[in-house]
Amino acid sequence: MGASHGCGLTGMKAVGSAEPAGASGGRSTRRRYSVVMGILAVSAVLSLWLGSGRHEGYETKLHELPLTVDGWMGRDVELSRPDMVYAVLETSAVLSRVYRGPREGDRVDLLVTYFERGHRGFHPPEVSFVAGGNRIIQSGLVRIPLGDEAGSPGLEANMFLGETPAGQVLFVYWFGIGDQWMASYLKGSVQLLWNAVLRRRSAAGMVRIALPVVGGDVDGAMATARQFTRLILPLLPEYLTESSRGGGRR
Repeated sequence: MGASHGCGLTGMKAVGSAEPAGASGGRSTRRRYSVVMGILAVSAVLSLWLGSGRHEGYETKLHELPLTVDGWMGRDVELSRPDMVYAVLETSAVLSRVYRGPREGDRVDLLVTYFERGHRGFHPPEVSFVAGGNRIIQSGLVRIPLGDEAGSPGLEANMFLGETPAGQVLFVYWFGIGDQWMASYLKGSVQLLWNAVLRRRSAAGMVRIALPVVGGDVDGAMATARQFTRLILPLLPEYLTESSRGGGRR
């Protein structure tokens, strides 16, 4: 899939689409699980580095993120088994919300996960998506311009198109380390490790949006993802700003 609607899709690749059925499918599955295992290995290293030492207690105003954003109306979604989710992620700062847009059929599932400084961090959503028995059709990077002018700054994010029993879903996600947004899980992990070595504990987070692909219109779903991202991104820093539980912003 090429660039569309000015979204700047780069490095897009189809997962398994060029392989014949049969033995090659096994190779694709093995490669996919190798990637998953590699990601989990990095997470284990992060746990060792970032889990040591005493942590101060911090909290955010994540759940105060506005329910109404420029015509989009949101509602909170209750997590199923929140105790398990919090235990696995080692955080209780998880915002799960559905926003519906001004146009009929516009829907975005927003998930923001926040890890207070000193905690181990995050893992890409492909891990749980594939582990749940779903299939990734395409994946790559997207650049979302944050302004209408030529040369305006943009957000680099990850994108993958997934196949689920309910149909195709488009995912766009990115990570936050301190006050920086980035697409690269590896870059974010290295930065967290380096900060841990220097005893500069950094807060970390992940923002993921998911949209149903209606009638196979991936370009239309990507255009909606771009529009929503441009609306929600400027709001996030205020509600992800830490304050110590004893008072005081950081």
